[in-house]
Amino acid sequence: MLVELSLQDLALFERAGLEFGAGLNSVTGETGAGKSLIVDALELLLGGRAKASMVRKGAERARGEGRFVLTPGAYGDLGAGWLAEHLPEALEERGGDGELELILTRTIGRDGRTRAHVNHRPATQRLLRGLAAQLVEIHGQNEHQRLFEPAEQLRLVDAFGDLGDALAG
Repeated sequence: MLVELSLQDLALFERAGLEFGAGLNSVTGETGAGKSLIVDALELLLGGRAKASMVRKGAERARGEGRFVLTPGAYGDLGAGWLAEHLPEALEERGGDGELELILTRTIGRDGRTRAHVNHRPATQRLLRGLAAQLVEIHGQNEHQRLFEPAEQLRLVDAFGDLGDALAG
C-alpha cells in the first residue's frame, strides 16, 4: 500500500506531500489544482518516462519519493515473491511483524537524466516498472485496465483463494 508520496521541484510543486490511509483514498480539487500532476509523479516514480520539462523552473532537479508498506497476506506475499526474484536485498529489511517497507525515489536532472533508488539502493527504470506492477494499479477514464487481462484475472483468483503456497509447491 502506498503510505506517503513526497514531491520536490516537480513541475508546479515546490514541495508537496501526501499521506494515505487504509482503504479508499480520494484526491479531489478544482481544475488546475494538480491532481493529474500527482498521478504523473506517481507514474514517474514507478518507472514512467521522464522529461527535463518536469523539473520546476529555476530548480536543478526534481525528486519524487514514495513509501510503500507490504503487509503479509495475498498481495504483500505476491510483492515479496517478486522482490525475492528481482531485488532480494530489499527483503533483508523486513520487520519482525513481517511488514516490508519500500522507499522508491526518482530524481530528474535539468538535463533530463534520471536516477532511481529502491530503499536507497540504485535501481533501473526497468526494475521500477516491474515493481510498479506489484505495487500500484492506476485506472483512468477510458484506459484499458489490467483487470481485462487473463493473467491478471488468474492472479487475483489465486490471491483470493490464498493459493500461493499450493502453487509454489
